[in-house]
Amino acid sequence: MAESSSLQYNRGSLLNQSETSIESTGSTKPLIDSSNSSKDWTKRKNSLILFVVSFTLVLSPMSATIFYPAIVDIREYFQTTELMVDALAAVFTLFMGTAPLFWGSYSDTFGQRRKPYLIAIALSIFSSIVCFISPNFWLLMLARVLQACGAAAMQCLGAGVISDIYSTAERGRAYGIYFLVYNFGEIGGPIIGGYLTEYFGWRFIFLFLSIFGVILFIMIFFCLPETLHYQSTNLSTTLSQSSQERTRTKFNPLSSFKLLRHPNVLLIILYISSIWLTTVTDYIIIPRIYSSQYHVSSFVIGLIFLVPGVGFMIGSIIGGKYSDYIISKFTLNEEKEIYPEIRLKSVWFICILVPIAFLAYGWFLEMNSKIYWPLISIFIGSFGTLFIVSILSVYLVDSNQNNCASVIALSEFVPAFIGGLCQLISFPLQNALGVGWMFTLLVAINSLCSLLIIIVYLKGNYWRIKYNTINSISNISLNLI
Repeated sequence: MAESSSLQYNRGSLLNQSETSIESTGSTKPLIDSSNSSKDWTKRKNSLILFVVSFTLVLSPMSATIFYPAIVDIREYFQTTELMVDALAAVFTLFMGTAPLFWGSYSDTFGQRRKPYLIAIALSIFSSIVCFISPNFWLLMLARVLQACGAAAMQCLGAGVISDIYSTAERGRAYGIYFLVYNFGEIGGPIIGGYLTEYFGWRFIFLFLSIFGVILFIMIFFCLPETLHYQSTNLSTTLSQSSQERTRTKFNPLSSFKLLRHPNVLLIILYISSIWLTTVTDYIIIPRIYSSQYHVSSFVIGLIFLVPGVGFMIGSIIGGKYSDYIISKFTLNEEKEIYPEIRLKSVWFICILVPIAFLAYGWFLEMNSKIYWPLISIFIGSFGTLFIVSILSVYLVDSNQNNCASVIALSEFVPAFIGGLCQLISFPLQNALGVGWMFTLLVAINSLCSLLIIIVYLKGNYWRIKYNTINSISNISLNLI
């Protein structure tokens, strides 16, 4: 982690990983010129990199959502229970959130983006092939765990790449595009999964994922340079000193949890977790409710997922642009200092809209309303969800620029862990409360957590200054020792 006192180099402009090789023996190749920072690359090159990492990000949501239309068929094929297939989805969600802790910490600790990308995609390809040939339910579950671990790397690594190549003023737009492409996976996954399940069988969804993974591996290998650079505090520092610093750096996949000591990070991640609860719960009940209540096929279920997917897509675009607009409007007053919490002014109205939409959605399903009413509600709720999440993700990166991959990994882990547990109990909870009261409970949790954003807006800047001061004093003390 960049917070570690033994890591005396910061993400910046000295070392280009794609042009610098550090062997375990300490032998080296020449450093590139320090002016060759990733933030100094041409707009065209940065746009190409943004396209590559955004397209690669599709693997993450697609690996999850392509599975949902096949839930009923997989349960019938393996002659298992509703609880077991819910557990299959929940385990995937849990590891989808846990694995980024490893990838994010590894990337920030060793200063690499490209290498973990290639390893993660290779793992996804292998596990998809195992899923395709799985002869029993338990091997399928194990392979899905590995698949989640591979696909989970895409978001935190991509967030790190964007932080590497874009300035603070440009990041909102870049993240808007990034999450826009993310939603092609949200949209395309269920449609492809529903079509393949209905006409070819559920196994072919994993064959598709393995082929898609091969395409992404080729793209990353040939089109993505290393974007993470380090700038030594002393530009005359030799490469042998840099090599010694790397040797002393200890990799700890749990080091991301140190960021939870920052109150602003903890509170924002708790809010993100609360807003994702409704979405992950809805995803697990859509195949069950719409097939039994509205009597639709697997392919139509896949098309139903198109509604929240389009909402996510539009929300991510508008959210990113609107937050940049708020920042640019604030900078017009030159007497004011820009600080990350300014972005939070973008989410006030939507924080009210999202709970209302999901509350209506739950009760429309409970009352067995015409199918278009719950679909309209879930569209509005999904739009608001990604509108807020895209802005809060940029805020986390802006306020933790030395640990951007780790903080995004943490923001994936906590919601996924809580969401996975919620998916696991969704079936008994639905039976006990009904769909309407279940969503009422989830909406109440999200509404209470909205207060956390207000607290961060008011106190976040103070907390960050206080922490940075304490951290600086600590580093000076360690250097003196």
